Amino acid sequence: MKVWIDITNAPHVHFFKGVIRELEKAGHEVLLTTREFDGLTGILDMYGFDYYVVGKHGGATLEGKLLASSERMYRLSKLIIEEKPDLALYKHSAEAPRVAFGLQIPSIGFVDNETAIGQNKLILPYTRLLLFPKAIDAYELFRSGADPNGMRPVNGFSELAHLYGFRPEGRVLRELGLRKNSYIVMRTEPIKANYFNGPEKSVLEDVIPLLPEIPIVLFPRTKEQRERFERFDNVIMPEKPVDSLSLLYYARLMIGAGGTMNREAIALGTPTISTYPGRLLAVTRWLIEKGVKFHSTDPVKVARMAERMMEMNGSYRAYIRSVVSGFENPMDVILSEIEAYEESGAFRTLKIEEASEAGDLGGYVGLNEGRNEEE
Repeated sequence: MKVWIDITNAPHVHFFKGVIRELEKAGHEVLLTTREFDGLTGILDMYGFDYYVVGKHGGATLEGKLLASSERMYRLSKLIIEEKPDLALYKHSAEAPRVAFGLQIPSIGFVDNETAIGQNKLILPYTRLLLFPKAIDAYELFRSGADPNGMRPVNGFSELAHLYGFRPEGRVLRELGLRKNSYIVMRTEPIKANYFNGPEKSVLEDVIPLLPEIPIVLFPRTKEQRERFERFDNVIMPEKPVDSLSLLYYARLMIGAGGTMNREAIALGTPTISTYPGRLLAVTRWLIEKGVKFHSTDPVKVARMAERMMEMNGSYRAYIRSVVSGFENPMDVILSEIEAYEESGAFRTLKIEEASEAGDLGGYVGLNEGRNEEE
C-alpha cells in the first residue's frame, strides 16, 4: 500500500517520523510531501527522508496565505494524480485533505488546535477519519465541519509521538557549550500563525531579566524576534536545526510562548511553563489540570514559578513522568487505523450517541456502516 504523508510544519516531522519508519518496516511505500517553511527541509534531511517540496508558506497576510495555499493545492493535485497513493495522512495540512477528497483518496487527519477555526474549516469537512486529543470538546470540531461518524479521540497529546526512537545525546550540549541540567530552553510566540492575535513583543523579553543568571537557549520564529533577543548576553540562539529533544531532555526548565516545544518537554518529563498570550488550547488546559504544566503571562509570576520548579526539579520530574506514562500515544493509534484499513478497507470509528462526555467518544463501529445504511 502507498501512503501519502503531507508535512507542512517543522513539528510534523517529529510527529510522523515513527509512523514513517514503522510503515516502511511493514513493507508499505511512503510518499512524503512538504513545503518551504521554518527549516522543514533541513529537519527532513537530518532524518534521511526522501520528499517532494511542493509550494511554500504564504506569510502573515491573508492574501499571501490564500495565494500560496491555492498554488500549493494545484501543484499537489498534479503530483498526487501521478503518484496514485492509497491513503492520505496529515496533521493540520490545509491542502492535503482537499486534494485527497477531490481524488477520493481515504484520509486520516490529526488535529489538536481547536482555536485554528479558519484552518480547521478547510480540513475537517474533507477528512475521512479525524483523530484528536481527548481533551478537546468534540463539539468544537463539529462546528468546523467534522463528521461525528468519522472521529476518534486519543487519550494523550501529539508530542508523545515525537519520542519515537529517542535516545538523549550530549552532542548538542557540547555544540552549544552547555552542561546538563544547567540551562533553560525558551520558545517565542507563533506570530505568523493565522490563529495568533497577541502582541508583537514577547513576554519572554520581560521574563529573562527576572531569572537567575543562567544560560538560555532561545528559539525565535522570525528574524525580527531574533533581533529583539540579541541584547541579552546569556541568550543562545542556534543558527541551524539542532537535536531539540535532547536539549529539552537535559534542560532544567522549559518556558515557551508556543505549544509544541512545551508539550515535548512535558513528554520528556521536563518542568514547563507556558506564557502563551492568547486563548489556551484545550490540551494546554488539560495538562495544567493534571499538574504537569503552569501558565501565566505575568513576568513576575513566571519568574517565581521558574525558581520554584528549578528548586524541586528532581521530584517534579518524577511526578510529570508518572502522569505521562498513563497516556495514549497517537502514533500507535494511527498505525492501528492504517492496519485496520489495509485489512478491511474501512477505519475504526465511533458512535457519537454513546459518548459519556463531549471529548470522550466511545464505541467502535466501521466507518462505512452508517453510509451503507443510507445508500
